[in-house]
Amino acid sequence: MFSLAAAVGVGGALGLAITPSWAANNNETAWNFFRGKGLSEAQTAGLIGNFIVESGADPINPAAKQFGGGPGRGIAQWEGSRRTALESYAASRGLAWSNLGLQLDFVWREFTTTEKGALAQLKATSTPSAAAVAVRKYYERPSAHADQARINAANLIYSRYGDGTTPPPTTETGFPLLKSGAKGAAVTTLQYLLRGRGHSLAIDGSFGPATLGAVKAFQKAAGLVVDGVAGPRTWVAVIVLLKNGAKGDAVRALQTELKASGHSLAIDASFGPATLAAVKAYQKANKLVVDGVAGPATWGSLVD
Repeated sequence: MFSLAAAVGVGGALGLAITPSWAANNNETAWNFFRGKGLSEAQTAGLIGNFIVESGADPINPAAKQFGGGPGRGIAQWEGSRRTALESYAASRGLAWSNLGLQLDFVWREFTTTEKGALAQLKATSTPSAAAVAVRKYYERPSAHADQARINAANLIYSRYGDGTTPPPTTETGFPLLKSGAKGAAVTTLQYLLRGRGHSLAIDGSFGPATLGAVKAFQKAAGLVVDGVAGPRTWVAVIVLLKNGAKGDAVRALQTELKASGHSLAIDASFGPATLAAVKAYQKANKLVVDGVAGPATWGSLVD
């Protein structure tokens, strides 16, 4: 976890006031920074959601280097002239390019100089989903869009830190990193979700060659890095928002997780009254918004 008190240079780079005790990781630091610049909660969530996808980590990773040895660096995976500008800015400040505070300052520096148009497009949005797409389209401009992953990550951030003065849930809302050889309930959930996305796959709780192939095929179709590892970007892309009346393998995945959490529930692929009650009970017990909808925060809390 990221600590404001221990971070070298972050206080000076951000100019932050004293933050609440729950502001304890990189996402929260970024949230406080951009909210302090006047962005709405939805706009801030869309921005941080993009940084989760770009840096491949939740919370965002300022030291991220592009997968496969590419030129991208940092939370926004700057490259080319923009990476050169970041490195020059870091040198002028006497900080490492990987300093989180420096990168947040640099994002705002771009927004107020070379990327004014992107900021205007972001400020025109009013929902996390629209903000996530606007940041991708006008600020990140990547070759791989992966919009659903960006939207899911934005909604996850919004569910954690939205509503102004309300602290985020105390429950853990991240996703496990799964790769070849892994076994257990989280693998079962992943397999159900992949099958719900159209991949033919046996549900055996074992991350073997068939699951590896399905993960890679899903990543390719979703515009993600094809590495066969189910990390934050893959999870936020593969999960499905589920509510009363939904049916299919994604519902089986949800029911499996709820049952593993102690709720008596049939795995019948139908989101009916029993599943609705179990979702609400789980959300209440884990200090989540009790709305009976399995969104990113509920999924992130359930999947271990």
